[in-house]
Amino acid sequence: MPPEPKVSQPPPLADLNGKTAYITAASDGIGLGIARACSNAGMNVVIGYRNEQRLALALPLFAKGAPVFAVKHDVVGQEGWEQLLAAVKAKYGKLHLVVNNAGIKTFDKAAGTSPKDWQNAWDVNVGAIYNSVNVILPHMKEHGEGGQFVTTSSMSGLLPAVTAGVYTTTKFAAVGIMEALRIELESTNIGTSVFCPGGVNTDNLPPGSRPPRLGRDGKPLPSFGRGLMDPLEAGERVVNGVRNNDLYILSHTEFKDGLKERFDAILYSCPDEPVPVERLPPETRTRHTGIYPREITHRLQRRDSYKT
Repeated sequence: MPPEPKVSQPPPLADLNGKTAYITAASDGIGLGIARACSNAGMNVVIGYRNEQRLALALPLFAKGAPVFAVKHDVVGQEGWEQLLAAVKAKYGKLHLVVNNAGIKTFDKAAGTSPKDWQNAWDVNVGAIYNSVNVILPHMKEHGEGGQFVTTSSMSGLLPAVTAGVYTTTKFAAVGIMEALRIELESTNIGTSVFCPGGVNTDNLPPGSRPPRLGRDGKPLPSFGRGLMDPLEAGERVVNGVRNNDLYILSHTEFKDGLKERFDAILYSCPDEPVPVERLPPETRTRHTGIYPREITHRLQRRDSYKT
């Protein structure tokens, strides 16, 4: 094996001003919050969208004159990513940050869900990630100015949601891809981050400016997202993670106890018995993964807030 790096991978995009970001599913929700935060950081922002009405509501939220470019993009399949990259290069020349934010939020259970529904969730929640890397990574290596891949997973990518087996499985896979990419790209100037948020209010519009959602009876439905994190704050936390090349971007401290319970359950499940020494040499590659201790050292350098 090659020698282990002594420190965590330096941030490739510590300075975001003038760089170009592409965020999938960015005409609403968390994606729009990330796009707005990237724009506020001085980036050229490319919005991936599919819904024209949502896009029309989103564009006025950016500062007048800010470089914002919208591209209609179906994230499923490699061809769409190739067309997206061509459009971005024609507009801005280079792409530095890719945020895989598009996702299918399904409450289908792991048991009893049809193969078609399983495949649909996999294609969007996981397939889009590796297709983006297959297409964009060579471009980032070619321009040499540094790059970052970010994937929006979920706290369900770390803590299983009892009634959402399909979603949980694909979000666990999203975390795994970003960890694997960190190992593969650690010697380059291309970073990787996985964003695992808790509840985020998906409405970016000022309070009272969005028409009320109506039920089948024509009466307004209860407002969703009250008390949850503002999407712009979620976006600012992602931008902070990119500037620092954080492997894990966790935004909701209320899940810390649950995470400890899960990790402790795994550790307590390890056999409490002597290790046969003859097993150690062939297991060297899996017994130790250097990105974890290096990330711990990196995160011990405390920050005042997600805005620093």
